[in-house]
Amino acid sequence: LFPGVAGGPAWVKAVSSALPFLSINPTSGVTLDNAGEYLKNGAASVGLVAPLFDPVAIANEDWDQIAKNAEKVMANVREAGPYVRK
Repeated sequence: LFPGVAGGPAWVKAVSSALPFLSINPTSGVTLDNAGEYLKNGAASVGLVAPLFDPVAIANEDWDQIAKNAEKVMANVREAGPYVRK
């Protein structure tokens, strides 16, 4: 969903519980820290660009920071576990 989901992960949970046939894929409002929460609450997937590819890190060619960002978001995603359609 773009623009972002105003209610965050709680909104995803409410909508996916009421309408389980939807595949909700938020792409805005998702951060390195909350990506797993969206998935735990029923999102089929998440999308994020700016939090992962921080513009300052890109400008400074700080590829280590981008790798750290990827590691952080993937740890949160793994904690959420696999998607199970309801």
